[in-house]
Amino acid sequence: MSLRINLNSASLTAHRTLSATDAALGKSIERLSSGFRINSAGDDPAGLVISEKLRAQISGLGQAIRNAGDAVNMVKTAEGALNEVHRLLRSMRDLAVHAANTGATDAASVAADQAQIENAIQSLNKIAAETMFGQKTLLDGSAGIKATVIGNKVVSADLSYVTGLTDGAQISINVTTAATKAVLYSKEWTDEDDTIGAAGTFYINGVAISYSTDDTVAQLRTKINAVSGETGVIAAQTTAGTIDFTTTRYGHSATIAISNAGDILDGVVSAAAVGTDAAAQVTSGGSAISDSLWASGDGLVLRDSLGNQIVLTEAGGTATGNKGAQFQVSVGTLIFQVGAYSGQTRELNIPDVHAYNLGTATYAGQSVATIDVTTAEGAQKAIDILDEAISTISTIRANLGATQKNVLESSINSLTIAKENIAASESTIRDTDMAAEMVEFMKYQILQQAGVAMLAQANQTPQALLALLR
Repeated sequence: MSLRINLNSASLTAHRTLSATDAALGKSIERLSSGFRINSAGDDPAGLVISEKLRAQISGLGQAIRNAGDAVNMVKTAEGALNEVHRLLRSMRDLAVHAANTGATDAASVAADQAQIENAIQSLNKIAAETMFGQKTLLDGSAGIKATVIGNKVVSADLSYVTGLTDGAQISINVTTAATKAVLYSKEWTDEDDTIGAAGTFYINGVAISYSTDDTVAQLRTKINAVSGETGVIAAQTTAGTIDFTTTRYGHSATIAISNAGDILDGVVSAAAVGTDAAAQVTSGGSAISDSLWASGDGLVLRDSLGNQIVLTEAGGTATGNKGAQFQVSVGTLIFQVGAYSGQTRELNIPDVHAYNLGTATYAGQSVATIDVTTAEGAQKAIDILDEAISTISTIRANLGATQKNVLESSINSLTIAKENIAASESTIRDTDMAAEMVEFMKYQILQQAGVAMLAQANQTPQALLALLR
């Protein structure tokens, strides 16, 4: 047996072991107190990478669920407003049926029916113009399938992702015909500073516009344009004293009904017109890729024989496209982010439900806005027009209901399940197994106590050397 004063190896060994035990015990206490197995990158670098990806996905899924919930509320808002539109249309239909009963109704009764219909049209247009979710209008066509352009400045555009070509291929579109608005009616005055010289109220597509004796032609034009969102008609000055009544959108087929205007606008006016849709040639690398190309909708909805979507913009702007059959441009489409990653979106289109946009297919140049039940023929036509309008609103509501139930609420359910399962996976990687960790804690606690005792014993060994020195 060798004994040394300068080195106590047993004490050093006990100290080293006790230090390691203290570190392990501290780490165990950290895991138990935080509930996490991974508290820093050093605990499990690979596990940390996976855990953080899962955490980002879980957080994104939570936001996507909230997004879908917001979308459901927005759809409910639109559908609730359309329910009122339905009620107004049914009410107007009842009035038209009453007016059509010419054998038992007199002129005063029919005039009262017409007045109620015009009031209902105004209410319908207000719903279309003012139904909002936050600051976003829902029923004025801004959430529908359409594209817009300023003036006649469309000259060229590009298209990406064309059927039959490599993804990302750039296609050139040279516009040969610019979109124009439909001119529905023109009125000439000597000069726009001329005064109207009369006072009263007239109606454009059922919307009331009041004027006074001192109003100038320019001021009348301003008043007409102030309600263009409800009438679908704008007044544009073409020469010094001429006003053209045109559609608010390009290439748009529309009607105009002016009543109670007296000499101001030549009495009663009823007209229909169609603007010019844009036309274009589609080429790739200088070679034509489509024999046929036509436009519809708002003048800038272009389709080719392959069913490609073509979005035109102003000169210097950009354009987009997509694969698929018979797509239409969706500039105003409502896009809902209902997933944790890019591209996980759902789309919804809500068309314009102004009176001038309903019931337009039954009789050429007529719509709900032009209904006139003061004649027997007009009352019969009104019934047909309103039947079409009711069917249109029913289809829109059905589409909203299907989107709410089968897309948004279904997404909420699936996202919630995904979030739960991914959270469970992340917990397995990141969280502490409390039972197992308590076993480790007790082990290190016992080892710590044993280490302290053995270090004390090891420190007593040099005391034996004192006996040799006495």
